[in-house]
Amino acid sequence: MLVGIDASRANDDQKTGVGWYAWHLIEELKTQNTINKTQRPNVRFVLYTREPLRGALANLPANCTQKVLKWPPQKFWTQIRLSWEMLVNPPDVLFIPAHVFPIIHPKKTVMTVHDMAALRFPKSYNWFERWYTVWSAKYAVKKLWRVIVPSVFVKRELTSLQVCKFAGEKIVVIPHGYDRRYERKYETDIKKILEKYNIERPFVLSVGRLEEKKNTARIVEAFGKCRDALQCVSTQLVLIGLPGYGYEKTKRAIETSVFKSDIFELGYVDADDLPYIMNAAEVFVYPSLYEGFGLPVLEALACGEPVVAGKGSCLEEVGGEACVYVDPTNIDEIARAIQTARNNFNPATLRLRSGQAGKFSWGKSASLTARLLGIT
Repeated sequence: MLVGIDASRANDDQKTGVGWYAWHLIEELKTQNTINKTQRPNVRFVLYTREPLRGALANLPANCTQKVLKWPPQKFWTQIRLSWEMLVNPPDVLFIPAHVFPIIHPKKTVMTVHDMAALRFPKSYNWFERWYTVWSAKYAVKKLWRVIVPSVFVKRELTSLQVCKFAGEKIVVIPHGYDRRYERKYETDIKKILEKYNIERPFVLSVGRLEEKKNTARIVEAFGKCRDALQCVSTQLVLIGLPGYGYEKTKRAIETSVFKSDIFELGYVDADDLPYIMNAAEVFVYPSLYEGFGLPVLEALACGEPVVAGKGSCLEEVGGEACVYVDPTNIDEIARAIQTARNNFNPATLRLRSGQAGKFSWGKSASLTARLLGIT
């Protein structure tokens, strides 16, 4: 049995949520299949990629190979280059971890749809990205063998498209996990990383693209109200992420804030450093307007951090009773929740947060995915 996996997004240098999802699943599948190879000795993997695999991805067990599909064009690699590969050398099962499948594909093709943000926030995408993403999701539900989603919320959204009367049977909910690097860190190591980025405690942290969908401008405004309430206590706001659609509103909110000297934009932060920064935060604030899963919430809970999260999408599935939830359009409510979270740090809440995070793991996610692909 040959299982093909599109590893192109997992091989990106600066991975965001979808890239990390692909990376973690591939690493877990490699490990689990190595452990279980005596049970299924005939299962082999091939990882399709544009460029040679880098880092840990390149460390492949004996039953796994990479196939670098590098000839042009660079654009439409999935539809042209990967489709050609599926035509001439198809695997028994193809797994696409990141949104878009090749138009030529095996009968048993499984794709993950992470969210329907292109429908909910169309202005965040150009017309082609919007059309392509929505078309791919609709086609996947209608024609592909199975579709994986990370939350019940996304399954409801896909089912509501009404493109297939069997949609509910084809869509399988498999939640994400969290990187074990986010668990509690030693204080001496935390101090080194904070010094590297010139961050001083105490600080409120937000991680994610600085954009309208992530509600970044309201985070800045809520932070200002918090500082007013704190009567000039020197809490800082640290924003980690690259600018996205609507960044102008965020920039304007920062520039007009009385506390702009205490608001720091760090841009993209190395994945090895981010867990230390998150462990040091006083509060993690994530009142996103829309999420398919909300991986940063899970990572913050794994650190034991107080979390303020937005109501209305999937975040209540992920955070359970361990977060403070807010109307993400209400700045005053976000500010009050930050205050509440700051004052709610004790052993009981710490256990609640780590316990909630413990319900999720990449190992569990990979096991469920392997079962769906038919390799366990």
